[in-house]
Amino acid sequence: MKKSFLSLKWQAVLSVSFILVLGVGLITYFGKNNLEQTYVNQRDRVFQDRQKAVAGALQAMQLQLLQLAGHMQGLAGATEEGVGSADALRRTLEYNWDQLNFEWDVDAMVLYNTVGSVIDAWGGGVPAQALSAQWVAEANRVEAPVTEIWCDRSCWQTVSVPVFLNTSTVGVLSLTRSLAGAVLQFHDATLADVGILVPRRAGAAEPLESMWPLGHWQHDLVALTGAPLTYNVLEQMSSGLPIAELARARAIQVWENRHYEISLIPLGQTSDAKGARMVVLEDVSADVGRLQSTLAGFFLAAIAILLLAEAVLLWLLWLPMVRLQVVAKALPLLAQSNRDMTLNLTQLRGPRLIRNEIHDLFDAAILLSRKLERLDLTVKSRTKGLKRRSRELLEERNFVTTLLNNVHVVILTQDRHRRLRLLNTEGQRLTGVAKNGLQHVRFTDYIEDDQRGEIERGIEALFAGTASQFHHESDFISDSGKRLHMDWYHSHLPNTNAEDSLVLSVGLDLTARKIAERNLAWLADHDPLTELFNRRRFQTEFAQALKKYDRFKQPGALVFFDVDQFKTVNDASGHPAGDRLLCEIAVKLAHAVRDTDTLARLGGDEFAVLMEQTNRDGAIALANKLCELISDTEVIGNKTLHRITISVGIALYPEHGESVDELMANADFAMYKSKAESNARSNWHLYSADAPERYELQKRVDWKARIKDALDDGRLLLHYQPILDVSGNCISHYESLVRMVDERGELVPPGMFIQIAEKTGLIHEIDRYVVNMAVAALDSFRRQGRDITLSVNLSAKAIANSDFVATIEGLVKAYNIDRSHLIFELTETSAVEDIVTAAEVIGRCCKLGYKFALDDFGVGFASWFYLRRLPVDYVKIDGSFVRHLAKNFEDRLFVKAINDVAQGLGKKTIAEFVEDEIALELLTKFGVDYAQGYFIGKPQPSLLPSDQKLAGIAPAEVMTELNTQ
Repeated sequence: MKKSFLSLKWQAVLSVSFILVLGVGLITYFGKNNLEQTYVNQRDRVFQDRQKAVAGALQAMQLQLLQLAGHMQGLAGATEEGVGSADALRRTLEYNWDQLNFEWDVDAMVLYNTVGSVIDAWGGGVPAQALSAQWVAEANRVEAPVTEIWCDRSCWQTVSVPVFLNTSTVGVLSLTRSLAGAVLQFHDATLADVGILVPRRAGAAEPLESMWPLGHWQHDLVALTGAPLTYNVLEQMSSGLPIAELARARAIQVWENRHYEISLIPLGQTSDAKGARMVVLEDVSADVGRLQSTLAGFFLAAIAILLLAEAVLLWLLWLPMVRLQVVAKALPLLAQSNRDMTLNLTQLRGPRLIRNEIHDLFDAAILLSRKLERLDLTVKSRTKGLKRRSRELLEERNFVTTLLNNVHVVILTQDRHRRLRLLNTEGQRLTGVAKNGLQHVRFTDYIEDDQRGEIERGIEALFAGTASQFHHESDFISDSGKRLHMDWYHSHLPNTNAEDSLVLSVGLDLTARKIAERNLAWLADHDPLTELFNRRRFQTEFAQALKKYDRFKQPGALVFFDVDQFKTVNDASGHPAGDRLLCEIAVKLAHAVRDTDTLARLGGDEFAVLMEQTNRDGAIALANKLCELISDTEVIGNKTLHRITISVGIALYPEHGESVDELMANADFAMYKSKAESNARSNWHLYSADAPERYELQKRVDWKARIKDALDDGRLLLHYQPILDVSGNCISHYESLVRMVDERGELVPPGMFIQIAEKTGLIHEIDRYVVNMAVAALDSFRRQGRDITLSVNLSAKAIANSDFVATIEGLVKAYNIDRSHLIFELTETSAVEDIVTAAEVIGRCCKLGYKFALDDFGVGFASWFYLRRLPVDYVKIDGSFVRHLAKNFEDRLFVKAINDVAQGLGKKTIAEFVEDEIALELLTKFGVDYAQGYFIGKPQPSLLPSDQKLAGIAPAEVMTELNTQ
């Protein structure tokens, strides 16, 4: 059976035509509706405006009548004093009637007494008896004006006003005006014809000659403008449209090819208006004509667009479709290797001025023909290539097999029954299963019993198709019994036969990594040197112990201690000796404490013991035991024997705190108290919450805040103390001493805040602040013509700071100061705390041109070894040996020995605390280079006058003392 055929061009034309007709029709339809609705809305606004205009006109008439009635009452009261009230008003009305009638268009005026009887009436347009007695009674009752519209073969505006003279009521004055005037005003204002439509009462007489009857509506027209044309239009409409429908909506009547819009506006809401309406008739032919012409333009434009679009579409499709038919006939011939069609297609492609898809189709057909020729040749070459590829695939299979058998992961396949179908060499090695024994081995046989069920379900989900991959970690037991921790990835290998489908499993041996992870987890909680808990783990255990106390109310204690000589052992005998000391202490601790106690090395030489379920006596007993055990500890390094002591601090909970931080802080404070009590032997101190220790702790906190505020507010300043050149008997240099100005403006000596700054960590900021002030002072003195040298005392932590040298260099370059004018001063104790770092930093600074002094020499370690190791330029003999030099023979021996050794090492000596002339004479005799003290000069906020300097004196030295005076 031959299938029906319809050309593509006609399908396109018909389809597009349908869409165009539908689209243009919808646009035209909605445009027509929009125009009509716009016209209706415009007429609605006009109608509403006219309703408001009618209401406003009626209200204005009412107001005017009320004002006239009030005016008449006022005239009667002002001119008729002493005469009866009714007669006075009547004569006033009589006197003014003509003016009211001719000038104010009052048609009738009636005066009623209190009971509603007519006293007098003026005007013949409306008989007094025709007016409603109810209005008069209502006005008397409410003693307020009553306004109504009254219609009877015509319509009037009536106002009934109570009349008052003095304080007595005379009656009611009614004023009546015809609405004909309002009709004429409305006509003049709107240019629309208007009339009053009055219902015809049953049994009423024939209409007056001045009235226009509308029998179909049972109404009569009065005061109609534009008659007789307007009357003819209304009469024709009344014959075809009930008045009730016209009252609900406006209507248009065609008369003599003209369109008239007719609308009704009610004149009143009371029964006396008797349904009277104002009828408005307006010629809207021009508006209707414009609307109809616009709609006609819409329809014509739509038809024109439709026809033009159809013509353009047909023109665009006709020739391309002809060419497409040619290509359609040629393609089967090309498939039959008829290459002659290529020439025909080339000739029929047509001009290429503007290309389109048909040209592309012709080119594609020609290209296809040429490609078919090449494909014939390619098929032969591909046959040879397939043979070559088969050999390559064989080589690839051999490569994959080799790869599977040499990778260090287990690769296997298993069937639905978990039997192994393939196992690589690594898998055979781990499982111990030979290749020829795979059919008797199940994968899950090597899995632990408690994990087997979950793994069975996961692999079964792969076979069922509900999962694409399955991953798990599990212990794998080999045939030799070795337990391995394996990470397995399973995926389904699809097969057309569901029964023959397999699961590919790849396993990675994680045994070594798991062991390493366990080691890392141990290191996270332990100190690797002593194998005790570290600070983090100790704080965790401490927090758990405090939670136990909250539940069971069993008190405990924290025993905290450090090794007094640990720094000395490290520096003198090396870090290996220090490590041996820490390990030996850890071993002794483990034997000294209970099994329930928690031991930890918190860092450096600090250890802690957490004792749960103990009291004060138990904690003290352990502290005594530790002091005895550690006191027996001796360490030998570099042929030096070190005897060890410890300082122990004890804090009880909950007596001394309820949080980990608070208890550790209190134990640390107690440890420092024990260290202050004795450094010669092991000692312990129990934290006390009594007033003295609380005061000391609070004092430290308060002073920290005060120091911080002073740094922020810039309340640190320098005082300068002169230093004498003994041999030249002249001022050689100055030492600057830091002072703090408190909140009241008083000076605070450094001894009151430097130690607290060292303990609270603020000493770093003070170091930087003082160095900055000293360099700035050098710059200021230089601008004053005073070329001097400044020496700045530094704390032990200052030179340990990695950016110390960079900071000093930045300041010197910023102020362009000569480096030789700065001398940095270190105390003997701070210098030997880390002698390696101190020697390195001092050496670097000396190479740059700075100078160094070793302060307070003799009260610390007094080690000549340290003096030889440190490349300092000056040695300052501590003032405790100089103050009583004249009285104490041993001090004289010691000062002379220090001076001789220091000078023998090429260093200058400075004696501190020179307070009398005898001491200065002895120092001169001993050959000391410089002297400093109150006998030479007290610290002052400024330098001595420049005229006290003698020729040849070396530049003065300003030494910023942080921890004395």
